[in-house]
Amino acid sequence: IDWMRGADVKDVDQDPDTTKRYAMGDPLHSQPAAVVYGGTEQNPEAVIFTATNDGYLHAIDAANGQELWSYVPKELLPRMASLYEDPEVVYKQYGIDGDIVPVIRDVDGDGTIEATDGDFIYILFGMRRGGSTYRMIDVTDKTGPVLVWERTLDDGGQSWSAPVVTRMDIQGESQNALKAVVVIGGGYDGVHDTASHPANRDGVGAGVHVLDLESGATLWRAAHDSDTLADLKLEKMTRAIPTRIRVIDINGDGLADRMYAADMGGQIWRFDVTNGNVAGSLIAGGVIARLGAEGLTTPTAADTRRFYNTPDVAMFNDTRQNRRYISVSIGSGYRAHPLDLSATDRFYSIRDPNVFNTLDQDAYDNLTPFSESDLIDVSGQLDVTITEQDAGWMLTLPANQMVLADSVTFNNEVFFVSFSPDSSGASACRAGQGTNYLWRVSILNGDPIMDDLGNIPTGGEDLARRTQLAQGGIAPSPQFLFPTEDDPNCTGADCAPPPIGCIGVECFDPGFPNFPVRTLWTQDGIE
Repeated sequence: IDWMRGADVKDVDQDPDTTKRYAMGDPLHSQPAAVVYGGTEQNPEAVIFTATNDGYLHAIDAANGQELWSYVPKELLPRMASLYEDPEVVYKQYGIDGDIVPVIRDVDGDGTIEATDGDFIYILFGMRRGGSTYRMIDVTDKTGPVLVWERTLDDGGQSWSAPVVTRMDIQGESQNALKAVVVIGGGYDGVHDTASHPANRDGVGAGVHVLDLESGATLWRAAHDSDTLADLKLEKMTRAIPTRIRVIDINGDGLADRMYAADMGGQIWRFDVTNGNVAGSLIAGGVIARLGAEGLTTPTAADTRRFYNTPDVAMFNDTRQNRRYISVSIGSGYRAHPLDLSATDRFYSIRDPNVFNTLDQDAYDNLTPFSESDLIDVSGQLDVTITEQDAGWMLTLPANQMVLADSVTFNNEVFFVSFSPDSSGASACRAGQGTNYLWRVSILNGDPIMDDLGNIPTGGEDLARRTQLAQGGIAPSPQFLFPTEDDPNCTGADCAPPPIGCIGVECFDPGFPNFPVRTLWTQDGIE
């Protein structure tokens, strides 16, 4: 126990002080969260919450790097003796491997979290490879955390799906006063650690769940139609959904009314929320695209495309058609085995024509999902016309590349990263550094972003779409940063420096022709 609390009881550094050991587990997949409690712009009071695979959730003072506290989930306590003994192991050991998702409510908007005002800060996280549980901890008092609830989802798999906090109005359910809910995918089924497409439907993870934020109680869930207790029973819900659910508010009333999801069988899902209904009729949904092995009678290894990424959803206007669409963009890749190149991986941009139209369950049940034959493959082509009869476009990646991170659509352009593994001298469980490529293409038809497409030589179409990155390993998703000018005497364009694109710490000029003006806007994650 002393060792768990940070004492150097083994005197690893061989110095007289055995009260402290400076060690930290690896935060492999878990994305940390930085939360500002108050302070000033020059001296903010902030805490960084990060999780590691030795089983700790750490709260770290951002000002000085000192740990405020740490927490170990009870199911990981039995592993601590083994970590203390530190034997050699064959396989990677996981602890808390899921993203940290903060939920912040500042009632009076003064920038300071004060419990007396009704303000709060919660953090939500799943275990990912480390287990099947989700937890919420109240960290309103940064030095006095309180475990609020812990849940293992009904028929849930490994808790990979990062929680999404939104608001829904569900008649007849005991909801919190804010009607705040947590939307989570069913999780990951370890059957997909095997390369072949499972013949039978997945045993766990094939579902979508809506929980009450304050209690963690299930308010609504979708599952396979064999699940008699599910609120929405769907015949095609046969594969695990380990990704974050994309939740949006189309009409801007502060309540979620549309969701998109992707599963391990290569399926894309859409759901429509009718707020004010009872749970049995709250949400309608179904598969809008089948782009992998699911639904095929005899799928090959090349067909076995899996979606580990969250759908990238954006609204755009096709100027050639003078029609508005919602683009649903996503790339495929075998995240569990990044050396496996047996699948023909692609990047897809599907067009959902029902931008504002709500579909009822009858419409979903009678909907024929898009397939690859409904999409235009723009690989090796330029200036392709996507007609109203086409469901969108797709880009077949080089045979040695896959997509292992979310794409980002910005300024009618799609940015995504592909990964090419380096298998030289690597075992099946230990990849080499590999190579990453940044792709930048038009949302309209996948064209490269450049002034004159005529300057691209024949055979160089796809090379013009991508740039090799310097970093190895599996690169994260692109992010866009909007720097501010510190000079109070600046004028004109000098007051709005151009945006910066970054992939990890490797940054690039996104090349937007009209630099957007930074507009400050805040949302507490609920309202």
